[in-house]
Amino acid sequence: MKNSQKQKSALYARKSTESEDKQVQSIDDQIRIMKDIAQDEGLDIVEILIESKSAKAPGARVEFEKMMNSIQEGKYNVILAWDTSRLSRNAKDGGDLQWLLDSGALSGIRTHEKWYRENDELLFTIENSMNSRFIKELKVKVKRGMDSKASKGDYPGCPPVGYMNDYREKRIIKDPEMWDKVMALWKKALTGIYTVSELTRIADEELRIKTPQKKRTGGKALCHNAVRNLLSNPFYVGKFKWGGRIYNGNHPSMITDSDFDHMQEILEPGHTSRPQKDPYDFILRGMLTCSECGYAIVTEKKYKKLSDGTTKEYRYCHCCGKNPKHRCKNKSVYVREDELINQIKNELSKYTIDEDFFQLAIEALAEEDEIEVSKQNENIARYDQQVAKKKNELDSLRRSVYTGVITDIAFFHSEQESLEKDIEVLRRERDAIIMAAKDWRSKATDIFMFARYAKEDFDSDDWERKRTVIKRMGADLKLSGRTIVFTPVKYLVPIANQRLKLNSQSTSSRTTPQQMKKDLKEDLISLWCARLDSN
Repeated sequence: MKNSQKQKSALYARKSTESEDKQVQSIDDQIRIMKDIAQDEGLDIVEILIESKSAKAPGARVEFEKMMNSIQEGKYNVILAWDTSRLSRNAKDGGDLQWLLDSGALSGIRTHEKWYRENDELLFTIENSMNSRFIKELKVKVKRGMDSKASKGDYPGCPPVGYMNDYREKRIIKDPEMWDKVMALWKKALTGIYTVSELTRIADEELRIKTPQKKRTGGKALCHNAVRNLLSNPFYVGKFKWGGRIYNGNHPSMITDSDFDHMQEILEPGHTSRPQKDPYDFILRGMLTCSECGYAIVTEKKYKKLSDGTTKEYRYCHCCGKNPKHRCKNKSVYVREDELINQIKNELSKYTIDEDFFQLAIEALAEEDEIEVSKQNENIARYDQQVAKKKNELDSLRRSVYTGVITDIAFFHSEQESLEKDIEVLRRERDAIIMAAKDWRSKATDIFMFARYAKEDFDSDDWERKRTVIKRMGADLKLSGRTIVFTPVKYLVPIANQRLKLNSQSTSSRTTPQQMKKDLKEDLISLWCARLDSN
């Protein structure tokens, strides 16, 4: 279709990869063919835009956005592109192009096969949907192929340092430059006499281990986390993780299963310089950090010989002082472990309630629960009505297209998307109310259960129960000098602040009329229910 007067156009060519050695010919072919078509159609090419980006996500292509802005400014009104898939593979960019056609800002899109003009919006919409669908199907196919490869024992990714891909044989083999170096690092690590920081230095300065070299990345020394991940990676025993599962790999193993298990014991928190034959479980292990440097608090044993010839064992806690950039003053501050335990008991006493008070609190929560459930049922019914109304509007909109009342397809898609979003938001809000209704009573009861039985659990001989109490009592426990700094859970704060007053009311309610119990229940509800609702 030739025009007597030349129209101004932009030639857009795109390849889907940023790699310089892939699809290069594709760009040249697109430009050459579309230039010939422009000459035949009498189109004046004002600008040629070349992009090396995927079109599966909107807003990622600089040249495409530049072209769209130029069209709106009136710089040109025709797009030349090899195929609609070069322009868009997502619904947003396709919709923007369609809107430019509908509004007249864009008089046409010319591909190597056909023209797309204002009257061809339905065909253009279908093709754009097919382009978007292609990306989704490709993603599913790629994942399925990689999962299949993993199930056969072939790792579907880049192997870790010490290994390399043999692209000809399509398998993973030993890296001749790094294999012996990484094996030497494993041997040193398995002795248990080196920290991860020391192993990081050895890997860089002595063994010269580098990350796999790629075109733009790699070839660098291993960092602290990379060394730790290396020593935790089952790949070196001939296995690999993929999709949340462990597979037996076809690649060569570097160490044995027993060596790997031994290494994991060395890497466990609480390990200092070497694996201990009889490790001592510090009750606050992993839950207590230094208030100054943020590093872990460790424990160690000290022995004192008494006058009667016997030896007494003491356990002291202090900051590990392993921050390489900060000399922590708390490293030399030692505090007895039993003193820290006493501090925890004192903190627990702030939240402890007796059996009578516990029963009264549960009764108060049960009464409030009935009121809350009634309110939330009303809210749920209101949301159901709003969802039903939006669904009726959506049905009416679709019928209008079916009967021909609405002929503007772009308007239909816009209104349909808006209504579907409104319905989804209403359903989420409704589901949130339902979940809150289910969760309210159990959460409130759980808080008072903790306040009733936590102290008894901590005084028991069960080590895990003691640790559970500490975890639930507060978050972000810090040791400042010789004192634990507690940050209690917000729902427990009212117990600490009002415990004496409420306990006094609880005692009075046992001997005074029913009105006293009612007043106490109202105080309980005002203190805790607002906090539960704000979560």
